[in-house]
Amino acid sequence: MGTNIKKILSDSLFFRLFIVFFLAWGSLMYSYGNEGMLRLINENSNEVLDVIFKYSTHIGGGIFAIIIVLLLVALKFRWGIIGAISFLGSAGITQVLKRWVFDWDRPSVVLENFESLHLAIPMEQLHSSFTFPSGHATSAAAVFCLMSLVFFEKKYLGFVFCFLAIVAAFSRSYLLQHFPADVLVGSLIGAVTSLLVFAWLKDKKFGNWGDKSLFKKAS
Repeated sequence: MGTNIKKILSDSLFFRLFIVFFLAWGSLMYSYGNEGMLRLINENSNEVLDVIFKYSTHIGGGIFAIIIVLLLVALKFRWGIIGAISFLGSAGITQVLKRWVFDWDRPSVVLENFESLHLAIPMEQLHSSFTFPSGHATSAAAVFCLMSLVFFEKKYLGFVFCFLAIVAAFSRSYLLQHFPADVLVGSLIGAVTSLLVFAWLKDKKFGNWGDKSLFKKAS
């Protein structure tokens, strides 16, 4: 497992970019503060970005994760099992933290003069509780991190998958659903969980079904 992790971290374009994102996002939070960074994002919103992030946020949703798991099962049974464990594990960690450990309010409740901010979605669609960490950011990072590992040999996909994970995570703050800290920690939980689960189970065969695929004969 340790060998797999070292190889992934040294060769993965996804994780190189993810680390850059993590450090840059953290630096902005340090400079502007959690609420200050959220307001900075809001000040730079526009109608085009409203549309982009209103729809791209759904790639961090549970339905999207389920679709990916089913596709991975079809591709190779063991990829589907690893995907299911990664997504359920990361989601479980996030839900326990947000519902029973922190139970913090969301921006719509915490921010003063919230009504003066630009809203990309209707007020009634904004959540009010369980802000930390972000479930969508967790799911997106877990999904796209795992996809980058499954298609590890195709290096360029690491960039594509990391970009999509960042877009989904950023959308949560852009839409005022989460503070930047929620997004940062959620993304970390998702990526690290997928990395650990993949490194642990990568070489497992899962019996006669492990390499079964709906698209080709078992290798």
